[in-house]
Amino acid sequence: MRRTLLELASRISGPLFAALLCGSLSSAAFAVEPQKPYSQMTPRPMWVEKVKDGLYVVRGPLGTCMGPCVPGQPLDGALHEPGDVAVRVTPEGLIIVDTKFARDVPDLLKIIKTISPLPIKYVLNSHYHGDHVGGNGELIKYGAQLVVNEELREAYDRSKRDGDSPPVTFGAYGAIYLGGVKVESHHFRSGHTRGDSFAYFPDLKVVHTGDVVIEGMPFIDYRDGGSAVGWVEEIYDVLKLDFDWAIPGHGRLLTKDEVRQYVKNVEIMNERMKDLVRRKVPVEQAGKMLKLDDLGWDKSPSTGTFMANSIPGYYAEMAAVLAAEQKLGAR
Repeated sequence: MRRTLLELASRISGPLFAALLCGSLSSAAFAVEPQKPYSQMTPRPMWVEKVKDGLYVVRGPLGTCMGPCVPGQPLDGALHEPGDVAVRVTPEGLIIVDTKFARDVPDLLKIIKTISPLPIKYVLNSHYHGDHVGGNGELIKYGAQLVVNEELREAYDRSKRDGDSPPVTFGAYGAIYLGGVKVESHHFRSGHTRGDSFAYFPDLKVVHTGDVVIEGMPFIDYRDGGSAVGWVEEIYDVLKLDFDWAIPGHGRLLTKDEVRQYVKNVEIMNERMKDLVRRKVPVEQAGKMLKLDDLGWDKSPSTGTFMANSIPGYYAEMAAVLAAEQKLGAR
């Protein structure tokens, strides 16, 4: 069946030695840095933060552009970084979530080696955007196995990304078992993209949300089947998981309560866009009239991307929702 998915195992010699080695990683050498919002940070190279023993997140590089700034490129005043990479250490190797851009891989591998010298065995992806999966090809060259859900594999095919499509897929649920550690991957529905996936670390009660929850406003990729309604539903799905920390696609670690507030903010934004549609505000003006400051999203790192790419699709989706509600109310 499509839900019964893969349970992968790997055999590497010396697990006891590796376990002792991994245990040493929880020392004071990896003290957790204070979690600061973007507004309190300055540009910096790639760095690592400890989430819990055996789980780390690689962030950055943080700058005024997500990559090297291009001459003439307009700047929005916000700080940007490629997707946050989760690194789960097991006695038999590493499982990572996302790979940043291809250009980031050399620094990413150096950072990961400071966490553990063990090989990267498996790579999970949260979705197909280049700042999260651009390094996949390089990681595969180093022997890592890429595992994604079927919807995400189809997104690779549609976008014609460099390299082969992922050879191992799952449906709504998958799990990787390595060194006595289980990492789950859940695909609930479409929100940010059609292939959104959540990596869940059940023993540590941590979830990697990809760009479904970020430190910034939602960006809905309507070209790849994204949906504001689906976005709300999938956050409520992930809230059913037992976690106390969320690693966002971009930004600082978030508590479960902050994730609950995030979905409430999306619901508020959806109601505001529906109201603009109800008042017949033209789509060309709706984005400028969408109130975001009280949600903290008026100048977030993803605000410019949303305004430049999502407004027509968002307006059309909320118009369809409003029409359906009106039809239901007329019965």
